[in-house]
Amino acid sequence: MDTLNVAFTPGNIAVALLIGVLTGLLSGTFGVGGGIVCTPMLRLFLQLDPHTAVGTTLALIVPTSMAGSINYIKEKLVDFSMVKALVVPGIIGIVLGAHLTTYVHGQILMICFSALIAVAGLDLLSGYSQKLKSDKSANPLVQEKISVVWWRVFPLGLLTGLMAGFFGVGGGFILIPILLSAFNMNVKAAFGTSLLVVACLSIPGTISHSFYGHVQLLLVLLMVCGAVPGSMIGSKLAIKLKDSSLRSAFGAIMLLMATFMVYKELNILLGK
Repeated sequence: MDTLNVAFTPGNIAVALLIGVLTGLLSGTFGVGGGIVCTPMLRLFLQLDPHTAVGTTLALIVPTSMAGSINYIKEKLVDFSMVKALVVPGIIGIVLGAHLTTYVHGQILMICFSALIAVAGLDLLSGYSQKLKSDKSANPLVQEKISVVWWRVFPLGLLTGLMAGFFGVGGGFILIPILLSAFNMNVKAAFGTSLLVVACLSIPGTISHSFYGHVQLLLVLLMVCGAVPGSMIGSKLAIKLKDSSLRSAFGAIMLLMATFMVYKELNILLGK
């Protein structure tokens, strides 16, 4: 049965903290966005209502993305002209995406989200994004200021916002590959720019989902307590772990998770 509110029993508090730790750990280690990991775990382990799982996850992204972007700003690895160009259409998209969730049945929303998890899993298995990042790192560019053309940037910002608002994800999994390939941005600048854009978009996205009653702030605070140390540990592991088989293993786990979620949500949808 779906639950709109989680009862904060000792067991559920422990589960929430663990979800925060795993979200930070896995996203920090494998570079997978926190929303891709957090939303299905909230749904599977705390039986959170699908819409609330999406909104609560997006709220978790606010402090984690803001904290992560600070170091990139200090190191001058953020293209602020690109951020400004992406944020305006992104805000339109994220507010619209949050509103669209109110017209979608919870189980349909989770089935669509499962497809997103499957795409992320396939990417980890194939190593496409990792290869793209490695190629850029191996061929660093003396990068001049990127020419921001509105008709190229606006659709990207709008799409990023729509995906973030509808699925409760940061949108970095869309932004980073496009910034690397279409805008020829170097890896660190793409990460820093994407992270700041995500931080800026997550705030209006969280407000929008809060308006529809999709955010449990106390649950967010609990998960932040786990996500911050988890992310720190994950980032350290990412430096030490070079074995691509670990990345492939996590990709396979995500595919299995997507399959299980589809099975579960279809059963609920069909009343089984």
